[in-house]
Amino acid sequence: MEVKFNKGKGNFKEAKDKIKEILKSLKKEESPEELEKLKKQFKDTLDKADPLIIAIAEGELVQEGYSLDDIASACDIHLELFKDQIENPDLSVPEDHPIHRFQEDHREILALMNRFYDIVKSIKDKKGFDDIADEYKEMKEIADKLMEAENHNIRQENTLFPILERHGVEEAPKIMWNEHTEMKDDKKKILKTLDKFGTMNYKDFVSELQGVIVLLIETFANHTRKEENILYPAALETFTDEEWADVKEECDNLGYF
Repeated sequence: MEVKFNKGKGNFKEAKDKIKEILKSLKKEESPEELEKLKKQFKDTLDKADPLIIAIAEGELVQEGYSLDDIASACDIHLELFKDQIENPDLSVPEDHPIHRFQEDHREILALMNRFYDIVKSIKDKKGFDDIADEYKEMKEIADKLMEAENHNIRQENTLFPILERHGVEEAPKIMWNEHTEMKDDKKKILKTLDKFGTMNYKDFVSELQGVIVLLIETFANHTRKEENILYPAALETFTDEEWADVKEECDNLGYF
């Protein structure tokens, strides 16, 4: 069986410019009707875009004079769209199925990421490091939990991926594995930035955290869409009952975060 990812990137510049146009409109638009229309356009565009394109579009807007606050208001909207997609997946499986646990993981991981993002937004107007002791402690705790959540990826790499490859589905696991590595690197960047607490310019500290957490959420959401639309359906189509039993047993052996 051949299963391939539709990379859906199309023309890079066209996608980037479209995202910039929508981000600018989201900042200016106040009419609820027009806002909903723009949200739909944004969702349709994001479904075809790589998170990197979004990050580049946002970076160019900052260079053109848009503030991080301007960008953050638009980020809130596309993060809201991602949250809805992850919390309400189209793929439905029984509660005792291994994929159901992976879907639960998605919700818990996104909740951690969103909480971190909310904290970063809440400290932007603080005067300095002395005013965010409690927030810093919580961010450290969340960052540690996000590293513990690597257990989710390890379970997939050790159960779903080998069986898919045995059934001839090779490209999907390879791409997903690479994205797991990218997200782990972003989590490490968050930890490294947090370790700079009190040793760098405060605004730069907050800006650095904001940039990494937004990119991480966008990458995670895009990655999760691939799992829901390609990886899990491929597994459901090809795995035998005995193989699903093996997946469940191995997941239980590896434990859960």
